[in-house]
Amino acid sequence: MQLSRIKLDTRRSETMRALSSTQILHAIVEGCFNTKDRTLWRLDSLSGNLYLLIVSETVPNFTSLASQLCEPGEIGQTKEYDSFLTSIQNGQSLRFRLRGNTVYSVPMGKDKRGKVVPHVSEAHKKQWLVQKSEKHGFALNDFAITEMGQQRFYRNGKQKPVELSHATFEGTLTVTDAELFKSALVLGIGRAKSYGCGLMTVIKI
Repeated sequence: MQLSRIKLDTRRSETMRALSSTQILHAIVEGCFNTKDRTLWRLDSLSGNLYLLIVSETVPNFTSLASQLCEPGEIGQTKEYDSFLTSIQNGQSLRFRLRGNTVYSVPMGKDKRGKVVPHVSEAHKKQWLVQKSEKHGFALNDFAITEMGQQRFYRNGKQKPVELSHATFEGTLTVTDAELFKSALVLGIGRAKSYGCGLMTVIKI
């Protein structure tokens, strides 16, 4: 697995147009790979700069993305991720960041798919993460929501819009099942993984 990062130039009109449309960003990220690579991605602000983070099976080709959304000379960075994943152990404390698609399913009757609706309150969004932690091999220590909002876009020419509710969580956690947790870091947490949600990043404390 690979962990990549590239700094976006928010002064460019092309960048701002992409940032206004999750569908456009999704297509640009897909364009970094020659095949249908399994990818997770997320936008991150750090020290006044905006970065695109990607976890993928292969190294992304940032050439086209950089020409559209970055300053001249920006090429991005990619690090091999497997060695870090291998080092994760039960009982380890880590600092984390996650942008999650905070929704839940409402039963619609026998033999019918549940209706997916967003959590609205901060308390329910936090409970969403608590429930996910129990399934993905970690226990939450201290954490907070640092950003939340709604995204609305149209997909594949369909008339009905896609609406995504999201929240960014930051804090500390303890690994309770290393294998489940490593799988979550690679496969993502929750829904809307193709649209900038589900990627959890961690650093050692």
